[in-house]
Amino acid sequence: MVKPTILANSVTTVGVVLYVVCRVLSIIAPDFLFNVGRSWFHTFSLDILRNTASIDIGTFVFGAITLAVLTWITTYAAAALYNKWSR
Repeated sequence: MVKPTILANSVTTVGVVLYVVCRVLSIIAPDFLFNVGRSWFHTFSLDILRNTASIDIGTFVFGAITLAVLTWITTYAAAALYNKWSR
């Protein structure tokens, strides 16, 4: 039996930490992120997606909050359904 709240908290924490790490990398090593993206999407050019201006702190915080909320709700729902269907 999976405890939905604990799993949702854990997955959300990992997601937000990765969000922050990605943001830090985008500041200190933007070319690295594009190289990773190119390696994941073999036939797509990501150059047109390159942003010339950094996002402001408000947008960053809003993104972190919405990511956390969506991740928590989705993970909680999946764990609850798992528990229900595994009986």
